[in-house]
Amino acid sequence: MEFEQFVPKTFPKNLLDKDWKERKCYCVKGRRDFLCLVHNMLVKNDDVWLVTLPKCGTTWMQELLWLVLNNFDFDAAKNEHLEVRTPFLEFEYIINEDLKTALRPVEMLTSPRLIKSHLPLPLLPAELWSKLPKLIYVYRDPKDALISQYYFGRSMGFNMDKTLEQFLTEKIESHEAECDFDHVTEFYFLRSQPWLYYTSFERMKMNLRQIIEDICQFLDRSISEEQMHQMLKHLSFEEMKANTKTNHIWEIEQVRAKHGLPYEDHSFVRKGKVGGFKDELSSEFISRIDTWIKKHLARYNVTLNDLLLLDD
Repeated sequence: MEFEQFVPKTFPKNLLDKDWKERKCYCVKGRRDFLCLVHNMLVKNDDVWLVTLPKCGTTWMQELLWLVLNNFDFDAAKNEHLEVRTPFLEFEYIINEDLKTALRPVEMLTSPRLIKSHLPLPLLPAELWSKLPKLIYVYRDPKDALISQYYFGRSMGFNMDKTLEQFLTEKIESHEAECDFDHVTEFYFLRSQPWLYYTSFERMKMNLRQIIEDICQFLDRSISEEQMHQMLKHLSFEEMKANTKTNHIWEIEQVRAKHGLPYEDHSFVRKGKVGGFKDELSSEFISRIDTWIKKHLARYNVTLNDLLLLDD
């Protein structure tokens, strides 16, 4: 996949005091017009946005949020794909490359809309910075997230010519991956804002009940003990892995049809572990990635534990 640098028309200068001239953004080559469309899209005051880097617990939080926003309608959740109920903003254009229909899945949603995106703060709709709808951000240890990206890619026919270590080496040597640290730190430094709820995959694994309670409070929704019990069961790793509506089958089939590449079958909800990278990588390679992470986070004066909220 070829990337190119992209400069948005405006930056969210009202949110963070930083030198935006130094902020580099990259996009897949050929998607500049789509990003301009996103920049100008209409945002509703009662929208709820879920923003993450890929494979950071996005689907887990997405299902949680949809249920909270839809009165814990478990029957409806089990009868429609998650991606249909709450669209991935970039997906329609990735598949069909048609600007006329690119935002249709989001525009067809009834309010309150739950919208998922992997775009960084400067490439999200400009109206987000003025209307400030509720936004949830989830981060995850990059070592686990990148490994999960590797296997998810192989499910669609990508990365088939690379070993895991080759894939990770390319990632940590790319300029685009460096921008992932801007992606997370910009939201991390906004975490005290009343419109933003920032958490991590690791915190969700530690105490899912608390996260559900926090989200309900953040979205001004109530939850009974019976509903909490149902949520904890429905959102358990075993249930999520067995649930055909939360394993992105709807999206994966479209990507496979578009590219027609040989692929491997890997469940989207694969291991769901904290520290699963230890089973996949040598200690030497883990040390190499940790050095890469520390080097880049030093620019922001934060640690990985800070970003994962493990020292709170």
